[in-house]
Parts: sequence; C-alpha cells; structure tokens
Amino acid sequence: MRFWIAPHLAFLVQWLRVLGVNVQLWDRRVILGQEEEAVVQWDRYPLPLEGIRINPITLSTPTQEALLKEFFELSGLQPGLEQMFKRCLRCNSLLIPITHEDAKQKWPDIPEYVLQTQKHFNWCNHCRKVYWAGTHVRNMIRTLEGWGVISNPKKSENFF
Repeated sequence: MRFWIAPHLAFLVQWLRVLGVNVQLWDRRVILGQEEEAVVQWDRYPLPLEGIRINPITLSTPTQEALLKEFFELSGLQPGLEQMFKRCLRCNSLLIPITHEDAKQKWPDIPEYVLQTQKHFNWCNHCRKVYWAGTHVRNMIRTLEGWGVISNPKKSENFF
C-alpha cells in the first residue's frame, strides 16, 4: 500500500521509509484514488480532499514519536526490524542488495574504513545511493525503541 503524506507531516516521511513503509509526499496531481492508496493528514491542518476517492488517515497527536505510533495504530501496519532499511530514504524505491565487490568497484567514494568494516551493502537503482549499516542504523533503532515505535528488535549488526 502507498501512503501519501501531507506536507505538514513531511518530517515523518524519512522515519516511515526507514521503517519500510511505501510513502510519498502529498501530490494531488499524482494520486490515483486506488484502493491500495491512503492519504495521511494531521487534524490540525486538514487537506482539501474534495474529488479524491480514498479515505484519509487523520493523525491527531502532537509529537513526532506519538504521530509515528498513531500512524501504525490507524494504518494496521506492524513496524518491525524485518521491514526496516528496505527503501531508499531519498526516492522511496526498494533497495537492492549488492556484493561487497560491486560496492567497492562501482562507488569509489565509499570510505575505505566502511569497505573494511562492512560486509553488506544495498543500493538504489533509481537515485544510485549506496547504503550500509553504519552507526547511524543503530542510532535510528535506539531512537525508535526509545519512542516506543518498535520494541525488542533482534540485536544484529546486519540489517540488510
């Protein structure tokens, strides 16, 4: 399912992509009104939805962490480590696993330390960004745990 996120909730887009959710910023020109689409809005700033044939998910909590939890409650999705880090944070495309050798040959700007310490890489076929499980991944997981969005994830260095 694709979720269209209202502009005033744009700060949720990257967190939802980290959590594996198919999200795009609201664009009335692109929304097709198909059954597998939903619009996510905030009750403080409702969107003009006249003529759009999909039901909105209306969030009402005040903080970023509460909004994330409310999104999962209302959408029926279950956040978990299995879905995390599967989408490009820039363009929302699904990431493709690549070998260490491919990463080394095709992206010479990857720091040598990363090449020495990481075994698994993913890349976005659309925007050509390369991802690996650096300390930022652990920090994001800790943040999401602290917010109560995910709980008791498997402790692993390989999230890809």
